[in-house]
Amino acid sequence: MAQENNNLIWIDMEMTGLNPDNDCIIEVALVVTDSQLN
Repeated sequence: MAQENNNLIWIDMEMTGLNPDNDCIIEVALVVTDSQLN
């Protein structure tokens, strides 16, 4: 039996600037929650 999965993935990225051609990602954080934000 398939289980319904309603998880949310929250992504926060720290970057050296706003231009994707010249700047890069220096830190990434992920948080997985359910639909009730637990």
